[in-house]
Amino acid sequence: MASESVLLTRVELKSRSFAILGQIISEDKSLNPHQKEIITIFDELFSDISIGIYFAACSLENPAKIQLRRVLELGIASVFLWDMPHIFWGWKDHDNDLNFNDMLEHFSKDGYKSYIKSINKEYNNAEILNFKDARRLYRILSNTVHGKITTFESNLPKRYSHQVEDWKSILQMAEEVEDIVLGLWKKRFNKYFPELYIQVPSLTILNGR
Repeated sequence: MASESVLLTRVELKSRSFAILGQIISEDKSLNPHQKEIITIFDELFSDISIGIYFAACSLENPAKIQLRRVLELGIASVFLWDMPHIFWGWKDHDNDLNFNDMLEHFSKDGYKSYIKSINKEYNNAEILNFKDARRLYRILSNTVHGKITTFESNLPKRYSHQVEDWKSILQMAEEVEDIVLGLWKKRFNKYFPELYIQVPSLTILNGR
C-alpha cells in the first residue's frame, strides 16, 4: 500500500497532466468552436483537484469530496460534449443539465465503441471506461453533496482534526477519479497522448506503458 506522500505525488502529477493535455489539445488548429470552449474544462479540473486536496489536508473531507464529484462529472462530460455540439450549446447557453447515468450509457453503446475504433487505431474493444467504479464513486460523492446523514461530520468526536486514514482515503479516491477520467481521455484523445507523455514522462510509468 502506497504511503501518503507517494499517493500525493501521484495525484499531483496526474492533476497537472489534466492542464497540460488541455494545452496540447488547444494547439490543434482543426478544433470546432465548441471544442475550443470545452478546453477550459481541463484547467478547471486541475483547479478542482488542487482545491479538493487542500480541503482534505485541512481535515475538511466533505468539501474535498464535493470537489472530486465535480472532477468526475466534468471529466466525463468533457468527452460527452466534445462530439455533440448541440448538447454542448444547450448545456452552455440554455442551462440544460447533464445526467451522469445518461453519459455512461452513451459510452457503453456498441456504436460508440465502433466510433472510437475508427479514430483510435490502438483501441482494442475494451470498455470505454470503468463503469462499475465510476458509478460507485459517483454514488459516494453524491451522497456527500446531497447531505445524506451518513456523511455528517459535525457530530464526530474527531471532527475537523487530522486523521491519517481520512487523508489517505481522500487521496486514494482522488486518484481513482483521475484514473477514470484519464482512461476515458486516453481512448478519445489518443492522438494527443504521445505529446503528453513527452511533457510528463513519469505518466508513462504510472500508466504501465
